[in-house]
Amino acid sequence: MKKKVAIIGGGIAGLTFARCLSNEYEVHIFEKKKEFGEVGAAISVFPNALCVMDEIGLIDAILNTSGKFENVFLKTEKGNILSKNLPQGDYPVICMHRADLHKVLLTDIKAELHNNKYVKHIEQKENDKIEVIFEDGDISIFDAVIGADGIHSFVRKHVLNDGVPIYRGYNVWRGIVKTEFDIGYASETYGRGKRVGIVPIKDGVYGWWATCNEDFLENDEPEGAKQKLKRLFGNFHHPIPELIENTDEILKNSLSDRIPQKGWTKGNITLIGDAAHPSTPNLGQGGCMAIEGAYILAKCINKYGLSPKAYSIYEKLQFPRSKEIVNESLKLGKIGQVTNPILIALRNLFFKAIPSSVAMKMIDKYFSYRVTELEI
Repeated sequence: MKKKVAIIGGGIAGLTFARCLSNEYEVHIFEKKKEFGEVGAAISVFPNALCVMDEIGLIDAILNTSGKFENVFLKTEKGNILSKNLPQGDYPVICMHRADLHKVLLTDIKAELHNNKYVKHIEQKENDKIEVIFEDGDISIFDAVIGADGIHSFVRKHVLNDGVPIYRGYNVWRGIVKTEFDIGYASETYGRGKRVGIVPIKDGVYGWWATCNEDFLENDEPEGAKQKLKRLFGNFHHPIPELIENTDEILKNSLSDRIPQKGWTKGNITLIGDAAHPSTPNLGQGGCMAIEGAYILAKCINKYGLSPKAYSIYEKLQFPRSKEIVNESLKLGKIGQVTNPILIALRNLFFKAIPSSVAMKMIDKYFSYRVTELEI
C-alpha cells in the first residue's frame, strides 16, 4: 500500500513538489481557495528554477508562455539610465503570468486535488501518522504533511509557532496589461521611497509592480488604487503612467518576510516555499526558491523515504541559500526605498558606476545555481 502524503497549499511550491515526488506515494493536495489557480500578476522564472522545469519535462510549455529578458535597465524616475545589463546563460531569463505557470504545473499532475479545504488542526498520532482536521469537519490520516501554504502558513504555526510575518515598511501593487507597443526590455525605476518594475511576458503583454513607503496595507480609498498610483507615479517616465492607466485589475500586498529560522520539520511534517523561507521580492527569487526547495525535498524523500534523514538533508541543503537570498533581498529593498536625497544620490551614483560585468557577476551567483546537480 502506498504511503499517503498531504500537501497543504496548491501553489507553485506544492505543485512542484508533487510533480517531483515518485509514484510510490499517494499524493493529496489541499487548497483553501474555491478553485486551484493563481492571481493576475507576473512571476520571474530564472535559470536556477528553469533547470528543474527542464528535468521534469515542462521546459517547453514554460518557454512557450513566457517572455525573455533581452535587456534589463535600472532608471531614474525621469528615465535616465543608471545601468544596462544583458542576462546570458544556458537557460534564458524569463517572466510569465503566474496563472500560466500554475496551469503548466497543474496539467496532468498525478495527485488528488481538494479545493475549498481549510485546515483546522494538525496532530501527530501513533506510528508517526498525522491527523489533519479540516474546518468542514473532514478528518484524514496521512504518513506525511507538507506545509506549502505560504507566508501565513498554518502548518508553520504547528511546526515553529514563531509569530506573524514582519512588515518591511512598504506595500506593492501589481498588474498585467496588454499594450499596443513592445517595450522590448525589463526595467526597474527608482524614485524617492517608491519604485516601479516592468517585465515582458509575451506578445506585447507586460507585468508591472510598484512600491511605496506607507502603513501596512494602507487603504487606497476613497480615490482607489488606480487614481492613487497615477498620483504617485504620474510623473515617472514612459510607459509607466500608461501601463497603470490601462490595467484593469490591480492587486495590492504588503511587503513582508520572516527572519530565517531553522527547524522546518516536526516529525513527518515539514515546510517548503514561503511557508519555510518567505522573502521580499527584490531579487525576484521567491518563486524560484520555492521550486528549488520543492525539488530538493522530493528527491530526498525519493531516496531516503519519509525519514528524519530525508528532512535533515533537505534543510541542510536549502536553508543556507534561502537565508542568504532572504537577507540580500531585504537589504536591496531598503536601498530601493530610501527617501533621503543624499542617500538617493549615492545609490544612483553607485548603480551608474558599477560595471555591467560586475553587476551580472553578482546576479549570476543566484542564476547559475543548479539544484539538479546536487548530490543528495
